[in-house]
Amino acid sequence: MPVTAQFDNGVIAWWAGMSAIGVFNIGLWIYLFTRLPSRNGEPLPRYRYWQWILSGIYVFGCASRSFILRNDGNRFCMVDSWLGSVMVGRTVATIAELTFVIQWALLLLLLSKRTGLRTPSIFAWMIVPLIVIAEVASWYGVVTTNNLGHAIEESIWAFCAFLFILGLGLCYKKVEPQVRRFISLGIGLGIGYIAFMVTVDVPTYFSRWRADEASGYTYLSISEGLQDIQRIVVTGRWEDWQYAMVWQTPYFSLAVWVSLLFILFPKFNGLGEKPEHSAGVDK
Repeated sequence: MPVTAQFDNGVIAWWAGMSAIGVFNIGLWIYLFTRLPSRNGEPLPRYRYWQWILSGIYVFGCASRSFILRNDGNRFCMVDSWLGSVMVGRTVATIAELTFVIQWALLLLLLSKRTGLRTPSIFAWMIVPLIVIAEVASWYGVVTTNNLGHAIEESIWAFCAFLFILGLGLCYKKVEPQVRRFISLGIGLGIGYIAFMVTVDVPTYFSRWRADEASGYTYLSISEGLQDIQRIVVTGRWEDWQYAMVWQTPYFSLAVWVSLLFILFPKFNGLGEKPEHSAGVDK
C-alpha cells in the first residue's frame, strides 16, 4: 500500500545518522579482521577469532535494525515492508543480543583461566541462561503488549551487567597493568549502563505497566499478539520515536563499539591466548 506518513526533519536526520553508524560499524568489523593476531602463519588465536565471529553477528544485527528502525511495542516502523515487521526485528535482536552476552561470558572465562579465580567463570555460566530468560520476557512483552515483560527483561540485563563487572573487578589485581586499564574501562561503562537501566529504562516500562493496569487496558493473548506483530504502522512523527531515540542511539553505537572492543582487547603480555593458570578456588 502507498506510504503517506509525514516524516519530521529530526526523525529523518536521526534515521540517517543511525544508518551511517551501521555502515561504519560493518566497515570497522571488517577492518579489525586484519588486526587479529597470528603466530608465524599459524591459525588465529581461538579466543579472538570467536570474539570476531560473535561481534560480527551483533554488528550486522544492529546495523540491520538501524537501517530499518522499529518501535516494537506500538508496531511503529519507518519502512513499509515485511522486513519492518516486529517479528523480523525481534528475531534479529534476539540472536544479536545472545551473541553479545556470549562475548561477555567468553571474556570472563578467559580472565578466570588466567587468574585462577573460579567465581568469574561461574558468573560467565550464569549470565547466558539469564539472558535467555530475559529474551523470553521481551518476546512476551512485545507479543502481548504487556510492559511488565519489558521491565523484567531490562531488570535481568541490569543484574547480568552487575555480575559481569563484579567478575571483572575480582580479576583486577591479578592481571597485568594494561589489562587493568581495560577492566577499569569495562567497569566504568558497566556502571553507566546499570545506572541508566535502573533510573530510566526499568522505571519507564514499569510506570507504563502500572498505567495500563490502572486504566484497565486489555493485553493481547499470545495468539492475538503473534498476528499483531506482523502489523506495520509507518510513522515519522517525532513524538512516536522520542523514547526510542533515547535507548536506540547508544544501543546501535556505543554497545556495538564495546562488542568490537572485545575482539582485540584485553591485551596480555605476548599474545596471551593460552591460559597461564587453571581455574581454582578464589584466593
